[in-house]
Amino acid sequence: MRINGVLVPLLLIPTLAAGATVNVAIGPGLTFTPSSVVVAPGDTVQWNFAFGFAHTTTSDRTTGAEVWDSGIRTSGSFSHTFTTAGDWPYYCSLHSSPAFLGGTFMNGVVHVAAPPTLTNVNPSTGSTAGGTAVTLTGTNFVAGCTVDFGGAAATSVNVSNATAITATTPGHAAGPVTVTVNCTAGSGSLLNGFTFNSAPSITSVTPSSALPGTTVTITGSGFQNGATVTFRGAASPTVTFVNATTLQALVPNLTPGAATVAVTNPDALSGSFAGFSVTSLAIPLLSRAMLLLLIAALGIAAVRILR
Repeated sequence: MRINGVLVPLLLIPTLAAGATVNVAIGPGLTFTPSSVVVAPGDTVQWNFAFGFAHTTTSDRTTGAEVWDSGIRTSGSFSHTFTTAGDWPYYCSLHSSPAFLGGTFMNGVVHVAAPPTLTNVNPSTGSTAGGTAVTLTGTNFVAGCTVDFGGAAATSVNVSNATAITATTPGHAAGPVTVTVNCTAGSGSLLNGFTFNSAPSITSVTPSSALPGTTVTITGSGFQNGATVTFRGAASPTVTFVNATTLQALVPNLTPGAATVAVTNPDALSGSFAGFSVTSLAIPLLSRAMLLLLIAALGIAAVRILR
């Protein structure tokens, strides 16, 4: 979204893995398989009873949110839809007891995780080539979350904690993209959360040679307001941003010779140009005859002064 011409990231409402069903097998034997599952609010867990084995699936809690009891069953299935985030332990009432009473023999747990939100990406710009290390800030991040930039998967994703993820951007075409964190419980996105920029390119410097203190015009593409310019590594004391294709810069005090010109944008991307040189004031060499005439003239002038 743009406000007064400025691109502003827009927080998107997290999306849930709507209505998913997770299956848990009960038996044969005294097991829940898997004994631990992760679901999102609105998901359903379905327990499937092995034929001929009597079991129950019974929540540890008997009051409040997420209370269920299948009763004794020897076949078929029982389902419960979870709506509240949290950890919800359960057990088989025939072969174990609630975990808070020490039950471990035939127990399980349903982890209901809230969907993530994404509020910030720092830095928010980087190269189209990828490789920018970023930190994503939000909520409800868990191990196993993935990140994508405009649909391209990030690399080196690490969930530092529930509110921070570090990742490395992929390569992508230039422009703003939506950044998305995908977790088991759903996804959270930030519209225009990151902008891929091309490195600046210099096509010419006019004039192609100049004295220190001269203002030259740098022509190219991808220049950003706030860009800096160096000549042979020395910073220009004055840089004027004209537009994305034109900069003006003052040549710093350098010795004569070739001087590579480099432009570095605020996002640290840079480009260089090798076709410029620093000149010096030319002092004409006097011929021997001219030198003798000059000496003679100075001598005559001196004699006249002495008289």
